[in-house]
Amino acid sequence: MTTMRAWAIGGSVVLAGAVNVATGMLTQNWSVAWGACAAVLVLFSAALAVWRARSEGTPSPPGSPPGPSQDIQRVKSGGSVRVSMNGVAGNQKTRRLDAAGDVTIEQND
Repeated sequence: MTTMRAWAIGGSVVLAGAVNVATGMLTQNWSVAWGACAAVLVLFSAALAVWRARSEGTPSPPGSPPGPSQDIQRVKSGGSVRVSMNGVAGNQKTRRLDAAGDVTIEQND
């Protein structure tokens, strides 16, 4: 995900710079060009932030309120791993879990 963020940030800056140069060349009014550059940078960055938030989130089933969640990522263990979520109903996710021993995931609600 970090690579995607870096490309999104770089793309925002390049796009805003292109708008700045193009507007400045066409209007010969650099204060307008800098204003257009800032507006494009803010709007495009906001759109990318919304897109990234939606792509990383996990949708809840229709009609169910969002509950607590547990997200375990990139765990490397030389022994066993135990993940538990006690007392509440919610979502559990594990990604890139590398364990030499047993992996136990439990939920007691």
